[in-house]
Amino acid sequence: MTDVPTDRTRLVEAAFDELPDQVAVLDAEGVIRLTNHSWDTFGFENGVDGDVDMVGQNYLTVCRDSPDEMSTDVADGIESVIEGDAEEFSLEYPCHTPDERRWFTVRVTPFELDGESLVLVVHTDVTERHLAEASVTERNELLEQVAGILSHDLRNPLSVALAHAEMAVSGEAPDEDHAADVLESLQRMNDIIDDALMLARGTEPTELDDVDLESTARDAWDQVSTDGAQLTVTGTMLVGADESLLAQLFENLFRNAVEHGATAERGADDLTVTVEPRDDGFAVADDGQGIPDAKLDQVFEPGFSTNKDDGGTGLGLPIVKRIADAHGWTVRAEAAPDGGAMFAVNV
Repeated sequence: MTDVPTDRTRLVEAAFDELPDQVAVLDAEGVIRLTNHSWDTFGFENGVDGDVDMVGQNYLTVCRDSPDEMSTDVADGIESVIEGDAEEFSLEYPCHTPDERRWFTVRVTPFELDGESLVLVVHTDVTERHLAEASVTERNELLEQVAGILSHDLRNPLSVALAHAEMAVSGEAPDEDHAADVLESLQRMNDIIDDALMLARGTEPTELDDVDLESTARDAWDQVSTDGAQLTVTGTMLVGADESLLAQLFENLFRNAVEHGATAERGADDLTVTVEPRDDGFAVADDGQGIPDAKLDQVFEPGFSTNKDDGGTGLGLPIVKRIADAHGWTVRAEAAPDGGAMFAVNV
């Protein structure tokens, strides 16, 4: 049986060294007086110059000499506790290595021993908590996007189906074309729901087909309320994609072009949307009012919209990005050559 220290001093020293956090005791000048084993081990594993325990070094100077701006914040926080301007100080900060992403929290508290003012500095690894919180945040954003898909992309096929159902209820017998439109709308709704469930699970499409770009774009155009806008497809190509998801990507880009490209002076009936195959993918552009340069990096953020006053939801482009991500593609917004907006998809 292992002997347990009975002397209080030895017991405290042993417990101090067994703490998993990196702990240092500083004097009123900021000089390190004592560190525990975890502090020493961390210094050794991370290539600290000189003695890994850093005893005798001024920790305020060490922090302020660091190129990391947050180290200066730590030094200021420690100094505020030493001078009595703050009862305690804490800060969460990143401490990444080339091979690992890490986050720590530093906590600083004062205490006295035999009339001498000292400061306890404790660094705690909070990487696991940080990653868990990031995972929850990412999951919540994903669920918001999936809810957006269901509320946003189901609108058009549902409107078509409801319109024909109202005709039937009113006694106006639908012809074969109407029945076919209802069936097509219901099938499209079923595909959108399946796609939303796949994206909710965070999975990638399991089967990719060689999908014809032009025919998929034109079919998607027929699913969007275009308000008289015109579609031009400059060519075609085969794209390895989930056809339903690719159609959904086009539908959202087309809807975005019509909703955001038109202006009070120039209506949607004077708008042209162009699909252009490229060597590295394809692009969808319009000749409308375009996107301000300062907003190009924000358009894929959930909830962002340049015309919310006119009913914009800010859901369409995040859905486009989510679909692109699911395929392993990249998508970016830029100015079209004729001044409108363009979205380039690299596949």
